[in-house]
Amino acid sequence: MSPSRSKISMHSRRLITAVILASMFLAGLFLLPAEWFALILLIVVLLGAAEWTLLSNIRNRIGQTVFILICLALGVALLQFRELALFINGFAVVMWFGIAWLLSTYPRYREYRLQFASLAVLSLSLAFFAVSDLLLTDDNGAWWVLGMFAVIWCADAAAYFTGRRFGKQKLAPRVSPGKTVEGVKGSLFAIFALSLISGTIVWETGYSQILLWVLVSLLTASLSVVGDLFVSMNKRIMGVKDSGKLLPGHGGVLDRIDSTLSAAPVYALCVKALFV
Repeated sequence: MSPSRSKISMHSRRLITAVILASMFLAGLFLLPAEWFALILLIVVLLGAAEWTLLSNIRNRIGQTVFILICLALGVALLQFRELALFINGFAVVMWFGIAWLLSTYPRYREYRLQFASLAVLSLSLAFFAVSDLLLTDDNGAWWVLGMFAVIWCADAAAYFTGRRFGKQKLAPRVSPGKTVEGVKGSLFAIFALSLISGTIVWETGYSQILLWVLVSLLTASLSVVGDLFVSMNKRIMGVKDSGKLLPGHGGVLDRIDSTLSAAPVYALCVKALFV
């Protein structure tokens, strides 16, 4: 098979997988009871945890099982304290700003595998809490969750295509050489347009709500980059391209939810503080 045909085939697999995943996500989000969909989210998080054991160089079965069980226990335990959602999400946001600083120092602390594994457990559990709590908040929970993923998916797609077309200046060359400053700018422009249009449709002449929605969307898209880079850093340390092979054309589960890990807490924090 020629390189060009192989490239087309890869993009086809990626597109088909994306369509199937998006269809399943939307069907589950709006057709299943919120509690059932939260359970599906937990399963996805545990699949991501299983992949992260390899990125943390945990090779024995006992260690892998303990890692996954800690994610499970912490995720379920956090849901028992939903009345503290603003504090929990606020803690997660502060943690992600700390991880952003950590990324800026790479590869200085690359040997701190235990610390990275601890941050992985926290990031997976806190993201699960943020999305689940938002989903269970009120009758509009599913729409708020859809809004979050629309922002994340649009930002990812815009960054990918803008970066490929116009990318010159590397965003974090030591962590993820494929990420560019132009890609981030393109994603933020796309999110500005998306949030302005969607906000106008929802709130019509509620200009203060529209402005807040635009700002929340831009902040969410900006912080989503940190989750992507954090997973990329762990993959780079382990010398692997993808976190797994479960999703054709995409890699592993972590390759699909990496941006959500950092975006979910800040989005949930802002929505619950400003809108709900």
